[in-house]
Amino acid sequence: MMTLDILICTIDEGILRVPEVLMPPRDDVRYVVSMQYTSEGMKKRVPQVLRERGDVMLTFLEGRGLSRNRNHAFEHSTGDIRLIADDDNRYTDEGIDHIFEAYKEHPETDIICFAAESYEGQPMKVYPTKTMEYWEAFRQGYFPTSMEMTMRRSVDVKFDERFGLGAERLCAGEEDVWMKDATDKGYRALFVPQVVVRSRYETTGSHFVGNTRLQMSKGATFRHLFGVPEALWRTLKEAGWWMVHRGANPFPILWNMLKGIVEV
Repeated sequence: MMTLDILICTIDEGILRVPEVLMPPRDDVRYVVSMQYTSEGMKKRVPQVLRERGDVMLTFLEGRGLSRNRNHAFEHSTGDIRLIADDDNRYTDEGIDHIFEAYKEHPETDIICFAAESYEGQPMKVYPTKTMEYWEAFRQGYFPTSMEMTMRRSVDVKFDERFGLGAERLCAGEEDVWMKDATDKGYRALFVPQVVVRSRYETTGSHFVGNTRLQMSKGATFRHLFGVPEALWRTLKEAGWWMVHRGANPFPILWNMLKGIVEV
């Protein structure tokens, strides 16, 4: 029997939301709950159900950094398949079954990205309409969000802890960086247009103009994915797009993205 670990990463009060992520128990699914905490007292707020359920492994990590937390959850995962999760995600048996079916249908594949919906059933983004290699989907405009990402336990790649929420300087981009690192190591990745999760609808791009760290993160991600020359070209295009389509001053955006390119 193939098994799945749902890796739920949260911090401090977020642990109070985790019980809502849990489905009724099933033999082929386990939850690895990795709780970061900023004070010892926060660990006392863990809901009792997380300590009582036999399909939940609860583990703790002091400090901040979502990529650190993801890597910590990896270390405690033993399932055949890993599903990246947050404390506001919702799952159904049907969605979990789709994950198992996809891996059985593509036994040569190491990583599969799926689709996500809002709680109201609206697509989180524009997705490709057919199954395809990950980089083909990327060239068509698809970019991964962590809750869409699954991988076999054999995929030995960690999240780059310089990127992601709670990191020192770069607050985003960790999913794109992880996918690049994984495929550079030779792991095969697919996109499958099947909804497997629902979550709260929110995009980092909605506050890009006013967020210096987000702009730096995008520049750094461009460099990691494409190298310096293409990153510079994409940075120019990005700043120009925000000027033309949103009326933003392009120069701060350009400057901060260039700082991000230097950062990595």
